Amino acid sequence: MSTQRRTFGIFIIQIALAIYLFITGLCLFGVGKSISSDEIQGVTSFFKGGARVMDYIIAALLIVCAVMFFIKALGLDFGKVDDIVKIVTLIVWIVVTVVTLIGLVGELSSVKALHWLLVLAKNCLIIGGIMTIKNGK
Repeated sequence: MSTQRRTFGIFIIQIALAIYLFITGLCLFGVGKSISSDEIQGVTSFFKGGARVMDYIIAALLIVCAVMFFIKALGLDFGKVDDIVKIVTLIVWIVVTVVTLIGLVGELSSVKALHWLLVLAKNCLIIGGIMTIKNGK
């Protein structure tokens, strides 16, 4: 199998995803509570009560994926390990997106509809970015 062609655009996408996923993971751990994103609120509201453990599991997955994207941006590849982490993160992020968007549907108004579309677009960019990072060895 071939590796992904190294372009500046792919490098930027990998770094941006690494930073975003890392900070989102930290926020799920409780660091940076002032950072408010709909995804974090969607995940924590979906797992109400004693399921704080699920937040921590998702946070750890996001941080591991962020580190792997950063390392992959530098040209290193862990083979199947980072591919599996990428696929699991992609599936988790799709679930997070659906949960977040469903949670926002109940409060739609004309201004909220624009916010809903913005959240949808941001998550589509993240999902598309994850999908553009090719599998390695």
